[in-house]
Amino acid sequence: MKHQISSKYFINLVRVGLIAVTTGITSEVAPAKADVIYHAFDECFADVKTKLPKIQEAGYTHIQISPANKTAPRGDNACTSDKEWYMQYQPLDYVLEGHLGTQEDLKDLIGAAHKSGMKVIADVVLNHMAKYKFYETVAPFPQAYPIYQKVEYFHEAKCIDNYNDPVQVENRWLCDQNSIKEGLPDLRTDLPYVQQNAQKYMTTLFGLGIDGLRFDAAKHIPREDMAKILSVVPKDKFYYGEVIGQSYDESRKYISVFPKVTDFQLVNTLKDAFKYGGDLRSLVNPSDTKRALPGNEAVTFSRNHDTWAPGQFDNWKFDSGDLPLATAYVLAIKEGTPLILNFDAFNPTVVAGVQFHEKLLTQPQYFRNGNEIATGANSPNLLFIERGDRGLAIINKSGEKFNVPQAKIPGLAAGCYNELQYKFQICVDAAKQVNRWGSAQRRGIEIGPRTALFFVRSDTN
Repeated sequence: MKHQISSKYFINLVRVGLIAVTTGITSEVAPAKADVIYHAFDECFADVKTKLPKIQEAGYTHIQISPANKTAPRGDNACTSDKEWYMQYQPLDYVLEGHLGTQEDLKDLIGAAHKSGMKVIADVVLNHMAKYKFYETVAPFPQAYPIYQKVEYFHEAKCIDNYNDPVQVENRWLCDQNSIKEGLPDLRTDLPYVQQNAQKYMTTLFGLGIDGLRFDAAKHIPREDMAKILSVVPKDKFYYGEVIGQSYDESRKYISVFPKVTDFQLVNTLKDAFKYGGDLRSLVNPSDTKRALPGNEAVTFSRNHDTWAPGQFDNWKFDSGDLPLATAYVLAIKEGTPLILNFDAFNPTVVAGVQFHEKLLTQPQYFRNGNEIATGANSPNLLFIERGDRGLAIINKSGEKFNVPQAKIPGLAAGCYNELQYKFQICVDAAKQVNRWGSAQRRGIEIGPRTALFFVRSDTN
């Protein structure tokens, strides 16, 4: 999102649906794909470069960086603190002289990532500029912005006061406490000059070797304008839009412009399933009932930097024990492109899930009914996800162990399977019976409380 302001503002923002009127816009969907994205949120580029071996070892194939351009001043050290992370979403200029590193720092990171076989996605903010209160002593509005020094490049200085009004959401300023002084000057993205500046910035990033883009606050830019801006994106680049839709249909409106958008519908569904009294069986094929976006259209996550940030989006925050399990689900399913926040990226359960996702990327999925597994396995606390006949993920959200002496796994081929986090082996015979669970003497299933297990056939690379 744009920046961190009051909780009231963000509560209103959640109410906002997508705001463009359907106009028949079409776009060619870029063929580029990403596997699992490591979100290097508010990390300096040199630090990310140093961490590349760890990121790669965990199984991530793509790295998403925070906005790289020159932004509003920060009162903290961006390389050691995330306290003022939101300043990265307040552009002053599109030159690559930001708090997270220089253009050379970014180029070095991209080069090192490419040598390691990884790709880099840049976060870009094209809807607005930084709060002008930081520059009032520099020059009259808007002369402190090097590329937007005329008032006509901005929408009229009025705050959004009705987030259910599409016209306001697209054409007014986002303000804190309904104060223009605390507002983000909203660019007139319908103007060719504004579109050309956005395109020049994107082209500069592509020239450095950037492999993809995330477009912040996409729903605040009319789709007609966004389609024109995106016309310079090469087909081999991965890109997606941040779209927080109030409903499934609202979330999908930008699919006419972006190949993928953020799937906040899935976050809602996960939150309901993992809450006290929730039912994991509600996570079976949620896109079939519009409780998640179709997988080929979705960037999926259990939390991102917005839902992590203190004082906002509290309705989407998970209990600390549930968060790794919700992330395990995101990684266990075939649908979507998983985005993993850096604060969660090296949790052992998450790392096992990343490796599971990568190893079984092409395998179909099947949600197995617990009645077909074992007595008592058809439970709101258990979920069984088969990936072809080569993999199985089990999630137990209960505070108690699930332990049965006999079980069968109908979808798996006969053979043995390695668990990726706890490093034990299970085997399934020709009758689909589990005849080994960690040792030859142990059969059935045993999974600890609040645990996710990931099994991959032992001959899988």
